[in-house]
Amino acid sequence: MNFIIILISLLVSAVASVFTLKRNNKRWLALLVALGVNTFILIGATWILYRINDEARVFGIGQTNLYELIFSIPIITWINLLIIEFMRTKMIRAKN
Repeated sequence: MNFIIILISLLVSAVASVFTLKRNNKRWLALLVALGVNTFILIGATWILYRINDEARVFGIGQTNLYELIFSIPIITWINLLIIEFMRTKMIRAKN
């Protein structure tokens, strides 16, 4: 379940950051959009799954795998940075 949520977050944030990069041509703004989308999706999913899971309420979030969603935010953002750099170099080559 966590793996699917992480992949959905990666896909949505990659599309949003590439769209932002193509519209504004600002790498850091695209990275900020990716970070915001990742944070919103993954923290929201963690909160929803925490509210649903009674075991997490009793024993804490550390005893379940929900902390993987929180720890994956910087990793997915780094992957988005690589995607943004790839698209940026591709756009530069296309202009020349």
